[in-house]
Amino acid sequence: MKRVLIDTATAAPEVVALVMALSEPDIHVEAITTVMGKVPAGIATRNTLLSITAAGTYQPPVFEGIAKPMFHEQHDASLIFGADGLGSLSVAQHPAQTKEVLHAVDAIIKTVSEWGEALELLCLGPLTNVALAITKAPQVMRRLKRITLTGGAAFEGDANPMAEFNIWQDAEAADIVFNFGVPLVMVTAEASDACAGLSKQDLDNLASGQNRPSGFGQDCFNTLLQLGEKNPDARSLLFSSPLAFAVLARPELIQDSFASYSRVETQGSAQVYGATVNDRRTDETHPFRANASETIGAFNCQVVHRVDSAAFGQYLSGLLVK
Repeated sequence: MKRVLIDTATAAPEVVALVMALSEPDIHVEAITTVMGKVPAGIATRNTLLSITAAGTYQPPVFEGIAKPMFHEQHDASLIFGADGLGSLSVAQHPAQTKEVLHAVDAIIKTVSEWGEALELLCLGPLTNVALAITKAPQVMRRLKRITLTGGAAFEGDANPMAEFNIWQDAEAADIVFNFGVPLVMVTAEASDACAGLSKQDLDNLASGQNRPSGFGQDCFNTLLQLGEKNPDARSLLFSSPLAFAVLARPELIQDSFASYSRVETQGSAQVYGATVNDRRTDETHPFRANASETIGAFNCQVVHRVDSAAFGQYLSGLLVK
Protein backbone atom coordinates (compact mmCIF):
# COMPACT_ATOMS: atom_id res chain seq x y z
CA MET A 1 0.00 0.00 0.00
CA LYS A 2 1.23 3.49 -0.85
CA ARG A 3 1.02 6.15 1.83
CA VAL A 4 0.23 9.54 0.33
CA LEU A 5 0.02 13.13 1.50
CA ILE A 6 -2.11 15.29 -0.82
CA ASP A 7 -1.63 19.05 -1.20
CA THR A 8 -4.53 20.46 -3.19
CA ALA A 9 -6.32 23.58 -4.44
CA THR A 10 -9.66 21.81 -4.59
CA ALA A 11 -12.11 22.72 -7.33
CA ALA A 12 -14.24 20.27 -9.35
CA PRO A 13 -11.29 18.35 -10.92
CA GLU A 14 -9.67 17.86 -7.52
CA VAL A 15 -12.95 16.66 -5.98
CA VAL A 16 -12.89 13.83 -8.52
CA ALA A 17 -9.20 13.14 -7.79
CA LEU A 18 -9.78 13.08 -4.02
CA VAL A 19 -12.76 10.75 -4.29
CA MET A 20 -10.61 8.48 -6.47
CA ALA A 21 -7.77 8.53 -3.92
CA LEU A 22 -10.07 7.80 -1.00
CA SER A 23 -11.72 4.96 -2.94
CA GLU A 24 -8.48 3.27 -4.07
CA PRO A 25 -7.74 0.27 -1.81
CA ASP A 26 -4.00 0.36 -2.61
CA ILE A 27 -3.65 3.97 -1.42
CA HIS A 28 -3.92 5.39 2.08
CA VAL A 29 -4.19 9.18 2.32
CA GLU A 30 -2.45 10.21 5.54
CA ALA A 31 -3.45 13.88 5.40
CA ILE A 32 -4.71 16.55 3.01
CA THR A 33 -3.43 20.12 2.93
CA THR A 34 -5.02 22.95 0.99
CA VAL A 35 -3.64 25.91 -0.91
CA MET A 36 -4.99 28.70 -3.09
CA GLY A 37 -5.14 27.99 -6.82
CA LYS A 38 -8.21 27.76 -8.99
CA VAL A 39 -10.07 29.04 -5.90
CA PRO A 40 -9.06 30.83 -2.66
CA ALA A 41 -7.59 28.64 0.08
CA GLY A 42 -10.70 28.79 2.27
CA ILE A 43 -12.93 27.58 -0.54
CA ALA A 44 -10.39 24.87 -1.40
CA THR A 45 -10.61 23.69 2.21
CA ARG A 46 -14.41 23.53 2.18
CA ASN A 47 -14.37 21.68 -1.15
CA THR A 48 -11.84 19.22 0.27
CA LEU A 49 -14.06 18.51 3.26
CA LEU A 50 -17.01 18.00 0.92
CA SER A 51 -14.89 15.59 -1.14
CA ILE A 52 -14.18 13.44 1.90
CA THR A 53 -17.88 13.36 2.72
CA ALA A 54 -18.64 12.44 -0.89
CA ALA A 55 -16.15 9.56 -0.90
CA GLY A 56 -17.75 8.04 2.19
CA THR A 57 -14.73 5.90 3.06
CA TYR A 58 -12.46 7.36 5.77
CA GLN A 59 -11.58 10.86 6.98
CA PRO A 60 -7.96 11.98 6.73
CA PRO A 61 -7.26 15.23 8.57
CA VAL A 62 -7.45 18.45 6.53
CA PHE A 63 -5.16 21.43 7.11
CA GLU A 64 -5.61 24.84 5.49
CA GLY A 65 -2.57 26.57 4.02
CA ILE A 66 -1.24 29.52 2.09
CA ALA A 67 -3.72 32.06 0.73
CA LYS A 68 -1.54 33.79 -1.91
CA PRO A 69 1.55 33.19 -4.04
CA MET A 70 4.92 34.13 -2.59
CA PHE A 71 5.47 37.38 -4.50
CA HIS A 72 2.25 38.42 -6.23
CA GLU A 73 -1.50 38.17 -6.00
CA GLN A 74 -3.53 35.05 -6.74
CA HIS A 75 -5.16 34.64 -10.15
CA ASP A 76 -8.09 32.24 -9.76
CA ALA A 77 -9.99 30.29 -12.40
CA SER A 78 -13.49 31.44 -11.44
CA LEU A 79 -14.30 32.27 -15.06
CA ILE A 80 -14.12 28.54 -15.79
CA PHE A 81 -15.08 26.89 -12.50
CA GLY A 82 -17.31 29.49 -10.86
CA ALA A 83 -16.77 31.33 -7.58
CA ASP A 84 -16.87 28.12 -5.53
CA GLY A 85 -14.78 26.10 -8.00
CA LEU A 86 -17.67 23.67 -8.44
CA GLY A 87 -20.03 25.51 -10.74
CA SER A 88 -22.06 26.59 -7.64
CA LEU A 89 -22.67 22.97 -6.61
CA SER A 90 -21.42 23.50 -3.05
CA VAL A 91 -24.14 25.94 -1.96
CA ALA A 92 -26.46 23.31 -0.50
CA GLN A 93 -23.73 20.91 0.63
CA HIS A 94 -22.52 20.46 4.20
CA PRO A 95 -19.28 18.64 5.05
CA ALA A 96 -19.32 16.09 7.85
CA GLN A 97 -15.82 17.08 8.99
CA THR A 98 -14.01 20.26 10.06
CA LYS A 99 -10.48 21.43 9.30
CA GLU A 100 -7.67 21.03 11.81
CA VAL A 101 -6.06 23.96 13.66
CA LEU A 102 -2.47 23.28 12.55
CA HIS A 103 -1.28 25.24 9.50
CA ALA A 104 -0.81 23.21 6.32
CA VAL A 105 2.93 23.98 6.07
CA ASP A 106 3.50 22.60 9.56
CA ALA A 107 1.21 19.66 8.84
CA ILE A 108 3.28 18.77 5.77
CA ILE A 109 6.47 18.83 7.84
CA LYS A 110 4.84 16.79 10.63
CA THR A 111 3.48 14.15 8.23
CA VAL A 112 6.77 13.76 6.37
CA SER A 113 8.59 13.52 9.70
CA GLU A 114 6.25 10.71 10.79
CA TRP A 115 6.39 8.63 7.61
CA GLY A 116 9.65 9.63 5.92
CA GLU A 117 10.70 7.52 2.95
CA ALA A 118 7.42 5.60 3.06
CA LEU A 119 5.48 8.71 2.07
CA GLU A 120 4.74 10.12 -1.38
CA LEU A 121 3.47 13.64 -1.96
CA LEU A 122 0.77 14.35 -4.55
CA CYS A 123 0.41 18.03 -5.47
CA LEU A 124 -2.85 19.11 -7.11
CA GLY A 125 -2.31 22.86 -7.17
CA PRO A 126 0.38 25.54 -6.88
CA LEU A 127 3.46 24.48 -4.91
CA THR A 128 3.48 27.30 -2.35
CA ASN A 129 2.81 25.15 0.75
CA VAL A 130 5.47 22.65 -0.29
CA ALA A 131 8.07 25.34 -1.07
CA LEU A 132 7.59 26.90 2.37
CA ALA A 133 7.82 23.50 4.06
CA ILE A 134 11.10 22.90 2.21
CA THR A 135 12.39 26.32 3.28
CA LYS A 136 11.38 25.75 6.90
CA ALA A 137 12.50 22.13 7.35
CA PRO A 138 14.74 21.02 4.46
CA GLN A 139 16.23 18.00 6.22
CA VAL A 140 12.79 16.61 7.03
CA MET A 141 11.47 17.23 3.51
CA ARG A 142 14.45 15.44 1.92
CA ARG A 143 13.05 12.21 3.37
CA LEU A 144 10.12 12.26 0.91
CA LYS A 145 10.18 9.34 -1.49
CA ARG A 146 8.75 11.22 -4.47
CA ILE A 147 6.62 14.19 -5.47
CA THR A 148 4.01 13.68 -8.19
CA LEU A 149 2.43 16.88 -9.41
CA THR A 150 -0.21 18.02 -11.80
CA GLY A 151 1.41 20.88 -13.61
CA GLY A 152 4.08 22.02 -15.98
CA ALA A 153 4.27 21.66 -19.71
CA ALA A 154 6.44 19.47 -21.89
CA PHE A 155 6.01 21.54 -25.03
CA GLU A 156 3.16 24.08 -24.77
CA GLY A 157 1.46 25.90 -21.91
CA ASP A 158 -2.12 26.83 -21.11
CA ALA A 159 -1.62 29.93 -18.93
CA ASN A 160 0.77 31.53 -21.44
CA PRO A 161 2.60 30.10 -24.47
CA MET A 162 5.03 28.16 -22.27
CA ALA A 163 3.53 27.78 -18.77
CA GLU A 164 0.86 25.58 -17.23
CA PHE A 165 -1.62 27.16 -14.79
CA ASN A 166 -0.48 25.62 -11.46
CA ILE A 167 3.21 26.39 -12.03
CA TRP A 168 2.41 29.83 -13.46
CA GLN A 169 0.34 30.67 -10.36
CA ASP A 170 3.50 30.68 -8.20
CA ALA A 171 6.60 30.10 -10.32
CA GLU A 172 8.99 31.10 -7.52
CA ALA A 173 7.55 28.45 -5.21
CA ALA A 174 7.63 25.87 -7.98
CA ASP A 175 11.30 26.50 -8.69
CA ILE A 176 12.16 25.99 -5.01
CA VAL A 177 10.51 22.57 -5.23
CA PHE A 178 12.11 21.68 -8.57
CA ASN A 179 15.57 22.69 -7.34
CA PHE A 180 15.29 20.82 -4.05
CA GLY A 181 16.37 17.36 -5.11
CA VAL A 182 13.42 15.10 -4.23
CA PRO A 183 12.52 13.09 -7.39
CA LEU A 184 9.64 14.62 -9.34
CA VAL A 185 7.00 13.14 -11.62
CA MET A 186 5.44 15.97 -13.61
CA VAL A 187 2.08 15.08 -15.19
CA THR A 188 1.96 17.81 -17.79
CA ALA A 189 -0.80 19.79 -19.48
CA GLU A 190 -0.22 17.69 -22.61
CA ALA A 191 -0.79 14.45 -20.70
CA SER A 192 -4.05 15.85 -19.38
CA ASP A 193 -5.44 15.94 -22.88
CA ALA A 194 -6.13 12.25 -22.19
CA CYS A 195 -9.67 13.36 -21.37
CA ALA A 196 -10.22 13.77 -25.12
CA GLY A 197 -9.58 10.06 -25.52
CA LEU A 198 -12.05 8.80 -22.95
CA SER A 199 -14.44 6.42 -24.62
CA LYS A 200 -18.13 7.26 -24.87
CA GLN A 201 -18.84 4.12 -22.83
CA ASP A 202 -16.59 5.36 -19.99
CA LEU A 203 -18.31 8.73 -19.98
CA ASP A 204 -21.76 7.14 -20.13
CA ASN A 205 -20.86 4.87 -17.21
CA LEU A 206 -19.69 7.81 -15.15
CA ALA A 207 -22.62 10.01 -16.08
CA SER A 208 -25.27 7.43 -15.28
CA GLY A 209 -23.72 5.14 -12.67
CA GLN A 210 -26.08 4.29 -9.85
CA ASN A 211 -23.56 2.91 -7.34
CA ARG A 212 -21.15 5.84 -6.97
CA PRO A 213 -19.48 7.42 -3.94
CA SER A 214 -22.16 10.15 -3.72
CA GLY A 215 -24.45 12.30 -5.76
CA PHE A 216 -22.19 15.28 -5.03
CA GLY A 217 -19.08 13.54 -6.36
CA GLN A 218 -21.03 12.51 -9.42
CA ASP A 219 -22.31 16.05 -9.90
CA CYS A 220 -18.73 17.33 -9.86
CA PHE A 221 -17.81 14.91 -12.63
CA ASN A 222 -20.81 16.00 -14.67
CA THR A 223 -19.73 19.61 -14.10
CA LEU A 224 -16.34 18.77 -15.62
CA LEU A 225 -18.02 17.40 -18.73
CA GLN A 226 -20.17 20.50 -19.06
CA LEU A 227 -17.20 22.82 -18.53
CA GLY A 228 -15.28 20.92 -21.19
CA GLU A 229 -18.06 21.51 -23.68
CA LYS A 230 -18.18 25.24 -22.87
CA ASN A 231 -14.39 25.72 -22.66
CA PRO A 232 -12.71 23.31 -25.09
CA ASP A 233 -9.43 25.23 -24.84
CA ALA A 234 -9.32 24.61 -21.07
CA ARG A 235 -9.69 20.83 -21.15
CA SER A 236 -6.16 20.30 -19.85
CA LEU A 237 -7.37 21.95 -16.60
CA LEU A 238 -10.35 19.64 -16.25
CA PHE A 239 -8.84 16.17 -15.90
CA SER A 240 -5.30 17.10 -14.88
CA SER A 241 -5.71 16.23 -11.20
CA PRO A 242 -7.58 12.91 -11.66
CA LEU A 243 -4.87 11.96 -14.14
CA ALA A 244 -2.03 12.91 -11.78
CA PHE A 245 -3.53 10.70 -9.09
CA ALA A 246 -3.95 7.88 -11.61
CA VAL A 247 -0.29 8.14 -12.63
CA LEU A 248 0.78 7.95 -8.98
CA ALA A 249 -1.43 4.95 -8.31
CA ARG A 250 -0.94 3.19 -11.66
CA PRO A 251 2.36 4.31 -13.29
CA GLU A 252 1.84 1.72 -16.02
CA LEU A 253 -0.64 4.21 -17.53
CA ILE A 254 2.33 6.27 -18.74
CA GLN A 255 2.99 5.81 -22.46
CA ASP A 256 5.49 8.58 -23.16
CA SER A 257 7.78 10.43 -20.78
CA PHE A 258 11.34 11.64 -20.65
CA ALA A 259 13.90 12.35 -17.96
CA SER A 260 15.18 15.89 -17.64
CA TYR A 261 16.79 18.51 -15.46
CA SER A 262 13.73 20.71 -14.99
CA ARG A 263 13.58 24.22 -13.58
CA VAL A 264 10.96 26.97 -13.63
CA GLU A 265 11.36 30.37 -15.31
CA THR A 266 10.85 33.19 -12.80
CA GLN A 267 12.67 36.16 -14.34
CA GLY A 268 11.27 36.42 -17.85
CA SER A 269 8.42 38.33 -19.43
CA ALA A 270 4.74 37.50 -19.12
CA GLN A 271 5.15 35.32 -22.21
CA VAL A 272 7.43 32.87 -20.41
CA TYR A 273 6.91 33.37 -16.65
CA GLY A 274 6.23 29.98 -15.09
CA ALA A 275 7.57 27.95 -18.00
CA THR A 276 9.04 24.59 -17.06
CA VAL A 277 12.43 24.41 -18.78
CA ASN A 278 13.17 20.72 -19.36
CA ASP A 279 16.84 20.16 -20.17
CA ARG A 280 17.28 16.69 -21.69
CA ARG A 281 20.96 17.13 -22.50
CA THR A 282 23.78 15.12 -20.94
CA ASP A 283 27.54 15.48 -21.18
CA GLU A 284 27.50 12.45 -23.48
CA THR A 285 24.85 13.76 -25.87
CA HIS A 286 26.16 17.35 -25.87
CA PRO A 287 29.91 17.29 -25.21
CA PHE A 288 30.39 20.59 -27.06
CA ARG A 289 28.46 23.64 -25.84
CA ALA A 290 28.61 27.33 -26.71
CA ASN A 291 29.44 28.10 -23.09
CA ALA A 292 32.29 25.73 -22.31
CA SER A 293 31.96 26.35 -18.57
CA GLU A 294 28.25 25.45 -18.46
CA THR A 295 27.37 22.59 -16.13
CA ILE A 296 24.37 20.46 -17.08
CA GLY A 297 22.17 19.64 -14.12
CA ALA A 298 21.48 16.09 -13.04
CA PHE A 299 18.06 14.80 -14.08
CA ASN A 300 15.49 15.53 -11.39
CA CYS A 301 12.18 14.99 -13.16
CA GLN A 302 10.18 12.46 -15.13
CA VAL A 303 8.14 14.54 -17.59
CA VAL A 304 4.95 12.65 -18.47
CA HIS A 305 3.36 13.90 -21.69
CA ARG A 306 1.24 10.98 -22.93
CA VAL A 307 -0.81 8.33 -21.15
CA ASP A 308 -3.02 5.42 -22.13
CA SER A 309 -6.27 7.37 -22.28
CA ALA A 310 -8.46 4.28 -22.65
CA ALA A 311 -6.92 2.64 -19.59
CA PHE A 312 -7.21 5.91 -17.68
CA GLY A 313 -10.93 6.07 -18.50
CA GLN A 314 -11.42 2.50 -17.30
CA TYR A 315 -9.49 3.18 -14.10
CA LEU A 316 -11.49 6.36 -13.43
CA SER A 317 -14.75 4.54 -14.09
CA GLY A 318 -13.73 1.60 -11.92
CA LEU A 319 -13.12 3.82 -8.88
CA LEU A 320 -16.11 6.13 -9.22
CA VAL A 321 -18.74 3.61 -10.33
CA LYS A 322 -18.92 0.65 -7.97
